[in-house]
Amino acid sequence: MRRLILFSTAALALSAIIPMNAQAPTPVSAPTDGGYRLVPNWPTLPPGEFFGLKTPPPPPAEREAQAAARRATGGAGNTPRPAGQGPTNQPGISGLAIDQNDRIYVFNRGAKPVMVFNTDGKLVAFGGDQDLNGKKLDPNWQHSGTVDWDGNIYMIERDAHRIVKMNNKMDKVLLQLGTTMEKGNDATHLDLPSGIAVLKNGNIIVTDGYGNNRVILFDKTGKFIKQAAKGAGGPGDKGKGIGEWDLPHKLAVDAQENLYIIDREGHRLQVFDKNLNYLREINVPGWNPWDIGISRKGDDGFAYIADHALERVHKLSLKDGKLVATWGKQGWGPGEFDWVHGIVVDSKGAVYAADTYGQRIQKFVPTMTRTSVQ
Repeated sequence: MRRLILFSTAALALSAIIPMNAQAPTPVSAPTDGGYRLVPNWPTLPPGEFFGLKTPPPPPAEREAQAAARRATGGAGNTPRPAGQGPTNQPGISGLAIDQNDRIYVFNRGAKPVMVFNTDGKLVAFGGDQDLNGKKLDPNWQHSGTVDWDGNIYMIERDAHRIVKMNNKMDKVLLQLGTTMEKGNDATHLDLPSGIAVLKNGNIIVTDGYGNNRVILFDKTGKFIKQAAKGAGGPGDKGKGIGEWDLPHKLAVDAQENLYIIDREGHRLQVFDKNLNYLREINVPGWNPWDIGISRKGDDGFAYIADHALERVHKLSLKDGKLVATWGKQGWGPGEFDWVHGIVVDSKGAVYAADTYGQRIQKFVPTMTRTSVQ
């Protein structure tokens, strides 16, 4: 029997499952009511449609038992298998994006790689499943994407080492960053890219993070401008200093087009201006941020964090780096998460959060009046 969790995803706490070979994270202190309520049964998928795998992966406790058994026999307990070898590929939703009209773009590791919803939860468009520049997309390792101010869609095909820009109908390729199936760390190659944002002038920022350790600024034609990295930003160039990275993962942009970039294994945000000049760092003890969402208008002073350390969502004040709300925990119930990996916020303050293993997206709306942080 297929579980019907396809219409809601969350933001939550990993209270039960911590890998046996890892230390428990320090709890993050913040208000726990969140000030948000879950919108039930969002979105409403058409009959026969689903996120991720039609047959879902095992729940957290069962996955951990399988990982423990592999470790006991000398296997890699938490290492994903190669593409095409089952649910350890981390199926489900790899990321979210939102346009200035509040359409939510779901980057789906499933039959429809890009699915577009309105705020009512209706599926209004889909695509990305065709041959792109001579290669069929492998949704198993698609890794999120974005939409620019003209409505063009960027899809990260992580394991092909490239990012493909499509028009808003998703029937034409307009640009490609990286060289298909070739990894590297020069101006024309990527190595397992992870995140992307596009500025109003069309300049593109890419976190080249799973293989390399660099953040790159391209112009709107795909020409390399500069990068932030330790050394050449290659696979061995990890660092904890300013402009250095230990897996740059995803990013978001505020009204001034400052860049809030997640250093995933560095457990911090590094903030740069639109020209990729370093500004400051935001660090919350005990967290492990995986994604960050800032509204398209970007002027209310808040960001929303998908936190893998305790599988929760945080509302973060950008002014002082403090958490002002937190909600969720790990699980498959309402308001719970299983590998929270995508988050966006719309113009009315509704928060949309998605996970991979849980194969779902959930919408939360504020229960109190929003206030701006000046």
